Amino acid sequence: MNNLNTESYRHQFLKIVDELRVALGYSLRSEEEFEGVEIAMEMMYGGFDFAVVHSQTLQPNTILLECVFGPIPDGRAQPIMKRLLEMNAALAELDGSAFSLDQTRQLLIYTLRIELSQLDGVVLLRKMTETVWHGRRWLETRYMTSPESSSNELMNPLQLA
Repeated sequence: MNNLNTESYRHQFLKIVDELRVALGYSLRSEEEFEGVEIAMEMMYGGFDFAVVHSQTLQPNTILLECVFGPIPDGRAQPIMKRLLEMNAALAELDGSAFSLDQTRQLLIYTLRIELSQLDGVVLLRKMTETVWHGRRWLETRYMTSPESSSNELMNPLQLA
């Protein structure tokens, strides 16, 4: 990809960041705030930690929305991790979102890649609001219907969409 395209994508990303900041009532960014090949805007929204990441080398026509959902409960890690892997398969087909684990902190991370051409600050805020709703469901249910859920009682992964 040529340098002109990557600069255009970076400009588009920064415009979206500015629109999001305005929508949330934050001050506009400084010019030096976002420099480098890979940059991230990190913020707390709806009680969850978010990062909006843009890379000029890895799919520069997209952003990666990341949200920390929280820890995997002790004693239930195996059935919950199995459930998350099952959900990843359905989510990959649906919208390309996925769950991952921050190995160092043992936190569940929800990620969604979005094309810049389908995005502005309002749409990004809407996606973040949807993600907060999913994060709250995670905290309430761990995406299982009961603490001792059997495989027959699992929540439908498409409810996440």
